[in-house]
Amino acid sequence: MKINLKILGQAYVSANEKCDTLEEKVLVSNMMLRRRLTRGAKIAIYLASKVGYENEKIVFGSAYGEVQATVSVVESIYQKKSLSPTAFQNSVHNTPVSYLSIVSGNTAEVTTVSDLHDTSLSVLKVAAVKALKGDKILLLNIDAFAFDGVDTLNRCGVSKLESGVALLVEMTTEDANIYIENIEDKALSPSLWQMQEICEKSINHSHPIVEIEI
Repeated sequence: MKINLKILGQAYVSANEKCDTLEEKVLVSNMMLRRRLTRGAKIAIYLASKVGYENEKIVFGSAYGEVQATVSVVESIYQKKSLSPTAFQNSVHNTPVSYLSIVSGNTAEVTTVSDLHDTSLSVLKVAAVKALKGDKILLLNIDAFAFDGVDTLNRCGVSKLESGVALLVEMTTEDANIYIENIEDKALSPSLWQMQEICEKSINHSHPIVEIEI
């Protein structure tokens, strides 16, 4: 089964360690809330603002989740110290979209997907099925894992340790003009490859439509 998605907005950020232009001070006026934001949450809020998000349903993907918060929890357990309530709260996979929902007042459906290197493709397939109802869908795929000791675990040689892609889409019966070729970007986590590919290709189209095979 093939489903064509019209791309209404696209955005992408990436950095070797930390993206430094996420505009969180502008996008999140509540200082106490802003201080609690994870790296993933900052990226999610920024990308949503760039694609014209207006509280549509969300399909969110992350291969590794909130790595920094998880590392903090594990280190506390290993060192037999008290767990940080904030780190524990922020250690779940859906943390970025939870903060996005708080900031935007979103009450729509949120689906979280984690499928390691296939996360990006799985986000696209889940979103395509949900778009069959005629809803606009926000797709987010984020991984941020710049932490002390990551070099020991980073066997893939990924140099961009913080990246995120967003697509705002809706189903269409029009013909596709973008197709997934599984183009590899060795600097980027494989969990983001397909969505990054679509994002880059759609920039060159005035009316981008991507074909998703379920």
